[in-house]
Amino acid sequence: MNREIVSSYCKEVRQLGLRLLEYVSESLGLEGDYMEKVLGEQGQHMAVNYYPPCPEPELTYGLPAHTDPNAITILLQDQQVTGLQVLKDGKWLAVNPHPNAFVINIGDQLQALSNGRYKSVWHRAVVNCDKPRISVASFLCPANDAVIAPAKGLTDDGTPAPPLYRSFTYDEYYKKFWSRNLDQQHCLELFKI
Repeated sequence: MNREIVSSYCKEVRQLGLRLLEYVSESLGLEGDYMEKVLGEQGQHMAVNYYPPCPEPELTYGLPAHTDPNAITILLQDQQVTGLQVLKDGKWLAVNPHPNAFVINIGDQLQALSNGRYKSVWHRAVVNCDKPRISVASFLCPANDAVIAPAKGLTDDGTPAPPLYRSFTYDEYYKKFWSRNLDQQHCLELFKI
C-alpha cells in the first residue's frame, strides 16, 4: 500500500468515526460533541489483516468471540470472502460484504457511556481457507486518561435507568481487557455497579 493512500484513508475514516460519535450523542439526547469531549484526544489504530489460503482448514484459527475495547470500529471487508460473524439471538450470523460499505461496530466504551442503550457487538473472525482475503479495521480509542461513565443526562433526570457502570479510565479498562482471554465474559461486567 502506498503511504499517501493509507494516510488519506486514515484521515477520512477518522472523520467518519467522529461524525458517527456525534450522531450517537444526538440520538441519546446529548449535545452533539458529548462523546468526542468525554473520549478526549482519541487515538486511532489500524489493522490490516491478510488471511492466506490454507491447505489444512482444521488447523486454522481466526479470532475468538469478543467485543472491542475501544469506542467504535470501522471495518472494510474483503469483497470476495465472508469472514466476519456477529452474535444475534444466540446464533452466529455471517456479515456478508457489500460494495462501497463499511461495517461499524460499537465498542465497549460506547456501551458504558450510553448506560447500555448501545451494545458493543460480540463478533468473531472465521477463516475461509479457499481464498485469500484482506480486511482493514480502524479503531477509534479514547485517550488513556479519559474517564468513562454513563452520561449524566441518561441517569439523573428521573426517567432513565440508574447507572449500570462505575467510572473508570480507558487505561484501566484496556489493561483489564487484555489481561484475560478474549472469549471470557464481557469485560464490562467487571465494571458494573
